[in-house]
Amino acid sequence: MIIKNNTLSSICYMIFVSLFIGGTTMIAKLLGTDLLGKPLNPMQISHSRFLFAFILIFLFFLKTKSKIIQPNYKLHFSRSFCGWIGITILFGTSILIPVSDATALIFINPIFTMIFAIPLLGETVKTTKWFAVAITFIGAIVLIRPENNLLEIQFVYILLIFGALALGLESIFIKILTIEERPKQILLINNGIGLMISSIPIYFIWISPNMKQILAMFFVGTLMLCAQICFIQAMKRSEAHFVAPFFYFTLIFVCIYDFFIFQILPDKISIIGTTLIIVGGIILYVSQTRSKLS
Repeated sequence: MIIKNNTLSSICYMIFVSLFIGGTTMIAKLLGTDLLGKPLNPMQISHSRFLFAFILIFLFFLKTKSKIIQPNYKLHFSRSFCGWIGITILFGTSILIPVSDATALIFINPIFTMIFAIPLLGETVKTTKWFAVAITFIGAIVLIRPENNLLEIQFVYILLIFGALALGLESIFIKILTIEERPKQILLINNGIGLMISSIPIYFIWISPNMKQILAMFFVGTLMLCAQICFIQAMKRSEAHFVAPFFYFTLIFVCIYDFFIFQILPDKISIIGTTLIIVGGIILYVSQTRSKLS
């Protein structure tokens, strides 16, 4: 029963991660357009993500009188750098192409997570799980809707694939850190290092935000912090290659947000893509539960 509960809870945590990440991406898109004021640079948006998240976790650290115990700063820096690259690319490309397309492309990252988990974590991936991930990957590709102008935005697609690789590698670093360190320590150091990295280009691209944008930037940081908390908990409860593909549920939430914010209804292609993602997730869950009980 404990095994089942750990498997189910890891899935639930990843669904919450998807909920928060989807919301963050939509707010980032709003900040990158003129709907809230003068469009902000994606690097400034990703900087706000680290800034407000760091402030919140730092205040929590002070209130609980917690201490930093034997951190692996090299691993933290690698994780933070990969995360900064991935999230900045996602925010930037979401302004240039539809959010659902950018999200689908960046979500190739679970495939990279599975590949990296084999040599770096020593995890084994059974054929059934490769098949399930292939189904979710196909669902993501369906949602991309390749069009005739694909060559005109080829660089954007290549950039997103690179961002997916960075996020896939970040997932591996997070998994290793959850074994060695406490979640709140991971959050504090990650957001602190991320804040320092993202502050470097701010001097060159800074645009003074209005009050609406500041509030939106605060929510970007808050939602991302919530996503980080849930992601770490998911990684602690199961293997990286199992929980990572459930990140695809963000695609579903993005479609929901699109409807409520931009009144965009999902078409047949969206329904087919999200259905494939859900089917892949169910196969993964059943495969994981059976392998742990055997």
